Order: sequence, then C-alpha cells, then structure tokens
Amino acid sequence: MQVLADDSTGLTEVVVTAERRSERLQDVPIAVTAISAEELEARGVRQAADIVTSVPNMLLNLPYGPEAQPTFTLRGVTTQDFSQNQSSPIAMYVDEVYKPVGAVQALQTFDLDRVEVLRGPQGTLYGKNATGGAVNFYSRNPSLTDYDGYVTVGGGNYSDFATRAAVGGPIVDDALGWRAAVYYEKRDGWVRSVAPSYIPGMPAVEPLNGVDALAARLTLLAKATDAFSVSLKLAVTRSGGTPYGAHALANDPNVTGFSGDIGWFDNGAKYAVHKDIRNDSAALKIDWQMLPHATLTSVTGFDYGRWYEKSDDGGLPITARLDDPNTYFSSVNAFSQEIRIASHDTGALGWLGGLYYGRESTHATVQFHFYDGYDLGYWAPEVPPTTPDIVPGLPLYGFDEYNNFDQLKDSQAVFANITYSVTPTVTLRGGVRYTKDKITISNFYALEGGLGSPGSVGTSPNIDAATWWTQTIGDLPPGETAPRTYFQQGLSPQGLGLHPDITKDTSNVSGKIGADWKPTDTVLTYLSFSEGYRGAAFNGQAFNDQAELTFADPEKLYSYELGLKTEFAERRGIFNAALFHYDYRNQQFLDAFVLPGGLGTGFRTVNAPKSRVDGAEFELRGKVTPDLEIGSTLGLMHSKYVELTLHQATRDCCTGNKLIQAPDYNLGVDLNWRFVHFAAGDLRLMGDAHFYGKQYFDAFNTERDAQGAYGVANARLAFESTGKRGFVVGAWIKNLTNRQYLAYALNQKDPDTGALGFDYALVGEPRTYGADVTYRF
Repeated sequence: MQVLADDSTGLTEVVVTAERRSERLQDVPIAVTAISAEELEARGVRQAADIVTSVPNMLLNLPYGPEAQPTFTLRGVTTQDFSQNQSSPIAMYVDEVYKPVGAVQALQTFDLDRVEVLRGPQGTLYGKNATGGAVNFYSRNPSLTDYDGYVTVGGGNYSDFATRAAVGGPIVDDALGWRAAVYYEKRDGWVRSVAPSYIPGMPAVEPLNGVDALAARLTLLAKATDAFSVSLKLAVTRSGGTPYGAHALANDPNVTGFSGDIGWFDNGAKYAVHKDIRNDSAALKIDWQMLPHATLTSVTGFDYGRWYEKSDDGGLPITARLDDPNTYFSSVNAFSQEIRIASHDTGALGWLGGLYYGRESTHATVQFHFYDGYDLGYWAPEVPPTTPDIVPGLPLYGFDEYNNFDQLKDSQAVFANITYSVTPTVTLRGGVRYTKDKITISNFYALEGGLGSPGSVGTSPNIDAATWWTQTIGDLPPGETAPRTYFQQGLSPQGLGLHPDITKDTSNVSGKIGADWKPTDTVLTYLSFSEGYRGAAFNGQAFNDQAELTFADPEKLYSYELGLKTEFAERRGIFNAALFHYDYRNQQFLDAFVLPGGLGTGFRTVNAPKSRVDGAEFELRGKVTPDLEIGSTLGLMHSKYVELTLHQATRDCCTGNKLIQAPDYNLGVDLNWRFVHFAAGDLRLMGDAHFYGKQYFDAFNTERDAQGAYGVANARLAFESTGKRGFVVGAWIKNLTNRQYLAYALNQKDPDTGALGFDYALVGEPRTYGADVTYRF
C-alpha cells in the first residue's frame, strides 16, 4: 500500500484482484505491489518507468523509448532479446488482456485505476503462463451515477509538452455509462549527434530519444442487472518521434571514427531517423453471476500493432549511409480469449477454473548496414586485420544484413485453482495448468552482402558457397558510391537464403501449492511452491550462419517462497517480508558470438541449463503523522549460473557468474508529505529515491560494460485544491542529480563477441524537469 489516507487514522486500504477476486492487499498470500489511482496522480506518473521505485527487486528497460516495449525484470528474471517476435518472461496485461510482443505493447499509462505487480510464477489463476511475474495495468471505468473528469497541461525541458484529459459518466443512471480519455506528448530527444561537427557541410541531425505520442481510449460499461455486466474498451496509440539513441562505448578510432571519447549523451548518428509505432486494441469483458455462488467471466482481446523504424543502432558516424539507415518493421495481429468460472461465498471451499486461447501472427523484417560510408573523411585510414580475408592497410567498405520471416504462435491452456479453509486461521491452496504451444516460422530468408568495387576481394574459407560473404577491399575516393550487390547468405540449400517452414510444438503441466496462516486480523504468513513456464523461442536475429537459425527450448522456474504481511499501530503502519528461492532451468537469453572465420558478430537464442536466485524482500510503510507518510522497500538477491558453458574465441564461461541484470540489492525510499495547509488547499511534497547494486548485462559478466552501484532521485511539489474538484498545480524533477548510468550494454568489442571494436549501449535518462496544471471536475 502506497497511498496517503483520506483521514488521519491510518493508511488507505487498497483493494486488488491479483487472485481474480477483490481482496485487501494485505490479505493476499503472494508477493504483490499495488499502486492506486490516487498515488499515480499524486506522483504525476506518465510512463512505466515511474512505477519501478515502488516495487522491490524490479528493474525496467525502455530500449525503444518511454511509450513502447517495456522490458521488465523481476527477481532477476528478464529477457535481453529485443527482437520483434519475442515474448517476455514477465507477462504484461492491459485491462486483463495479455500483450505478447513489442508491436502491441505501446503503453497506455494514462487515466489508470491502478497498477498491480505480481512477483513469481503465474498461470493457475488467469491469462498466459509467465515465468517471473506479471504487470497488470487497469484503466478507469465510468461511473454509473456521476459525471467527472480532468484536464492536465504541462511542459518541461527538452521542449516537452504534454496533456491528458478524461471525462465520463452515466448515459442511463445505474445501467449504462461511458468514459473517454486522451493523452498527447511531444518532446525533443536528449541524445545529441556530434557527427555534423566532424563532417563538413553535414546538416544537423534531430536529437534522438524524442517523443511524439498520441493515445486515446473509449470505455463503455453496461450493467443490465446486479448479476450481469459488460465492458468494452477501445484504444488507439500512435508513437512517432525519433528512436532511441545508442551510445558507442569505444576507444579505438580506427573502428569508431572518433579520435576520442564523446559525451555521455552524445552519439554519431549521421542521418535523420524516425519511428512510427501504431497499436489498435479492443477488450471485451463479460461478468455473469450465472449461479447463486458462481460467476462466469469472459475476456476477449484483439490487438493490431505496426512497428516501423529507421535508426542508427551502433551510434557511430560510420554505421550507415546518409540516405539508407537501418530498418525495422513488424506487424502483429493478436487475439486472445479467456473464460473462467469462480466461486464466491461458498464457505470453506473456494474454486476457480478456466480456459485460455491465444494466437499471434507476426511479420518481421530487419535490415542492417555496417561500416558503409567510406566517404567520411575523418575515418581512420586502416582497419586492423581481424581475419585472414582482410588486407592490412586498406579500409573495409562494409556489408549489409537482411532477414525476413513470419511467425505464428498458438497457445492453449486449461487451469484450475482451489482454496480450502481447514480452520478459521489456516487455508490450503493448490492450482494446476496444462499448456500447449505451437510456433511456426515461414517465409524465412536472410541475405548478407557488400559493396561491389575495385580492389582485393576475400571470401570466407569456412563457407562452401563463395558468394556467402563478399569482403570488399579497395580505395574509393571519398564521396564515390559503388554499386550495391546482395549475395546469397546460405542458410539453406534452396537458394536466395530461403528456408523451409519450421514448426516447434511444446506442452507443459505446471502448478502451485501453498498454505497460509492468519492468526490475527493484522498478521498473515504464507508458504508456497510454484512452477513457471515459458514456451520455446525462435531466434529472430539470425542473419549470418546456420548456427544462428535456432529455437531456444522452453524454460521453467521452480519457486519456493515464505512470506509475512503485518499491520500495526491501528493500521498506521505495515511491514511485509518475503524470502524466495528460484531453481531456474533452461533460462532463455540472447548470446552474441564471433562468426566462423572471425567475420563479425552473430546472435543466437540459447538456454542456461541451470541457474539459481536466492533473495529477500522487505516493505515498510508508516503514517508518521496525519500529514506525513514514509515508506521503504529493500530487495536482496544472490544469483548465479549453476550450469552454463559458452565456448567462445578466447574463453569459456559462465558457470558461477551472476545472472543478467540481477543486482545484489535495490533500496527504495519515498515520502508523501502535506506540509502546508490553506483554506483553499494543501501543499504536497512527493519524493522518492532508488539505489541499485552492481549489475551485468551479459552472461560473461564483462566488467567493462557493467553498471556499478548508483542511485536516482525524483521529486514533485504540488498545490492541491481541497476536495475532489478544483486545481492541482505542480512542478517535478526526475533524476535530480543528473546521474549517468547504463540501462543496457552489449559487448561487441571483444574477440568473443565479434570484435566490431565498440560496445553497444543505452544510457539512462538525464535530468528532466517541468510543471503542469490539472483541473478536476
């Protein structure tokens, strides 16, 4: 619970539906954090990253900007594969509809009723099975009795302008209502290209990480009787602006084109880039109390997503031509249907059963251009030879990579859950789920080619077809463009890189058992064992070699958890704790490796046979005075790969290493203080800070790319009118100290991972600040 009470007696109770029935948060025997609408508004939450400080052992990456494809990490469980066909081990839901892949994950973090974060395996109660947890976003429903709404307008640095509004109420009192909400933001990017300062006559490049987002939602709610209701939510999201700005961590000007280090928020993009992400969705929910003590619920979801992006992934001035940046494209159609029936008011025995079906059709196309731009006069005259095919003393002109495929995923499941109260204080719980998944990859082909030009030509001796790789070595004058020719990549014998359809079928039975003891109304203890499961995954990064054309096997997680939830001082304080042990089998992750012959970097999805995470979580919150609430969360983790061997060029690893993005500790503190009272309203100060221990971004635990311990602080000061209606005028600042930190890094510099000479990195957001005005009516 993280909400300031409306009265002076204690903390506000938060009601959640984590177990698909309404319960007080402190009565739910699982590790769950809930953030209510009041707190979301008070903190001025505008993006998914703003909720992280409330949740222990949670991290978040936003590799494509603040409004698209969030990558959650819970208790060391995450994914580092940002391919457009991959699903995360942390399930994301909006209004109970599962959002499977990036193109349909354009977040609608506006006009929310609450956010619930469930830590640990999920699957016996609802939706899609998940290895590490679930993040649920619930939008507001209309009132069937009163009209209400709000309008917010704000701005900030980087020319930020944002507005959001909502209005709704009854069409027919107590029977039919509507609510409409809209959000718009436009902000310049905060990653600056320095390439124009190196290239005479080059026009300025628009800053990267810019935002140009528009989203709208319409909700209709009909309540025919007390036993039957229907809600329909229609939403559209459009996200433009400039893509993420990658930062090249490099010291070798022969490869990067820079004579020295550049600024932390700089990169070398040399052309205009843009993104266009579109997501249209519909969610239909029906609740029918068909029997006196049983309710039938149906949740139907439709999603269409389209992702088109032109970007410079390396952040280098030599990465691509001025007229031809890298291209990402994906389109997704997703459908899901869930039907469940649950008991209520049935005494000692409670039960729930359900069926789930999900279908995703994804088309993905990616095209990369590497080192394609010798016309840049500042590039060093030599490329150090990394393979026998490269002639010392002559520049490498570059090459292209391209892949294209269609992916069809079908998932079917049946699940059931039972609770039985042995005594008034002791309850036993159990659940089971059967899942059947099928993935079909069709129309897959990949090409790799170079520039045809005069000079020496070398081909890889490790590939049968001489046209697999053409390495162009020559001495074209700056500014001269050679003809571009594609060559067969050779992933299959069919020619043109076309591969036959591939199908992968998997199935699994998972479950959960547990017991909880509630000796008093203010103390709850629970003990549980649960299994998490994620189906097989196809490597969408296959470009260069047969070794990349792989499926990762399904992953499983066995979780053991002991928890305590307490309330004290007449509910003016709470203390929650959890101890957990994860036995992780076949964890999926994306591995970078050197291609045969040393010709660059390849990627493959692989499984870590066995990993382990041991951890603890603590949440303390208190209402110190009627006007001051403070809280703290602490997450502790010890993780390691118990069994993982990756054979690379210079080393084998990685048994004993830490898991990716699993810091030993994370500490969060926050305050909510109404410190000045006027007749017309109050001044409220909201502040929070979060501190993370050292974390690694690859299984090798590369020290050069590791992020050391760091902390980020945020604050918001607002005047709030008395009552539910009136004005709120606020000012905010994020990353108060302008702390520089890595959000993600990929080792591409070492011989083990391709020796491209630089490391790919995403840096955390700098200090931002602004103000806003809200009118509530």
